Amino acid sequence: MGAESTDDASGTGVLSEDRIVDEGLLISLSAVRMAVKNHILVGALREHLDFEGADYSATVRHELDVLARQNEDYGTRVTEMRDELVKARWRLELTRDQRADVKQFALRRRVHDRLTAELDAVAEDDVQVATIVDKAKDDASHEFAQALAAKLIRQNVDGSEPDYDRKLAERRSAFVRIDLAKLLAYDNEY
Repeated sequence: MGAESTDDASGTGVLSEDRIVDEGLLISLSAVRMAVKNHILVGALREHLDFEGADYSATVRHELDVLARQNEDYGTRVTEMRDELVKARWRLELTRDQRADVKQFALRRRVHDRLTAELDAVAEDDVQVATIVDKAKDDASHEFAQALAAKLIRQNVDGSEPDYDRKLAERRSAFVRIDLAKLLAYDNEY
């Protein structure tokens, strides 16, 4: 990530450009990991895909590219807004807030440019992409295990129920047909 992050030395509480970029990158990488995790879960549940052996690098790179291109677009839009204010300076006197906006728009443009470059760099780094894939797989596996455990807990039956024996065969059959098949598909986790 970028250079060391510190708050603005002026004491205004304004974050430094480096820190803004670093935090933006952390948020973006978290969003990518979550998107990949959701992609994994949908594939596992809807299409019964085994995600442990699958390679989701292309998905990570696609999500990173989407965010990088969005930042490029935001940077362009911020530049256009700044240019409009700068042009207005020749027609009328800018207020103090408008002058501050000109500076803020310039900062935002630099942040968007740097964040775009950081996201592109992560997408090109096989190690970082693999790390995101591994974390997304771990997150998906954990979420899947939690959902399966919750389902098994909900299916917990009181043995003192009058029709317990009669329904036992049905429950075993359903478990073998549905839940055991899921467990076997993910035997690396269990």
